[in-house]
Amino acid sequence: MTERDLRLSLAVAGVVTLAFGLLALISPGTFFDEIGRYGAKNTHYVGDVGAFQAAAGVGLLLAVGRPSWRAPLLWVGAVWFGLHALNHLFDIGEARSDSRGLFDTVSLALLGVGSAYLARESERLRDAGGDDTLA
Repeated sequence: MTERDLRLSLAVAGVVTLAFGLLALISPGTFFDEIGRYGAKNTHYVGDVGAFQAAAGVGLLLAVGRPSWRAPLLWVGAVWFGLHALNHLFDIGEARSDSRGLFDTVSLALLGVGSAYLARESERLRDAGGDDTLA
């Protein structure tokens, strides 16, 4: 992976994470009904998660131009997605359907793997001296 590829990946991940966070924060009922329907509806907690997710998205966007932020944010993201996947695994039966619960669990696990991969690539580029330029 090149520096340019990593920056693009961070930008895309940041925009998507920020968008999901803003949706959950601004319209928690819609987020719950359309994306996160697990258990009883609690729009306050959905909004809380949206605030965290929006902050993570902003962090990723800032990391595009701040190489020293990349690996730490991405490793936290890997842990976040991994724990999130485990939580979904335990609650598969509370999803709209078992297939939706399985899809969500696998998707979150893959996002965790992807975040770990990007963290490792960020470290590799840093160690090679390739993350100091924004060209």
